[in-house]
Amino acid sequence: MQKHEPSTPDRSRLSVELSPVISSHLDHISEITGQSKAAIVAACLVEALPELLARADGLKKRHQELNQAKKR
Repeated sequence: MQKHEPSTPDRSRLSVELSPVISSHLDHISEITGQSKAAIVAACLVEALPELLARADGLKKRHQELNQAKKR
């Protein structure tokens, strides 16, 4: 995972509530890697973004298909 810089004006902040288990896993990863939990989560989001975008596009397409079918 790559290191991420602290929040700058060209970035926006996001507050996320984590379950104790997820937080514990992130603490463990943080201890091993030396990265902050925020940096780990940010890196994971960047890595997952293409798949998340593809899923969203697929959902949008399916929603449009269902709306078209209702109009018939």
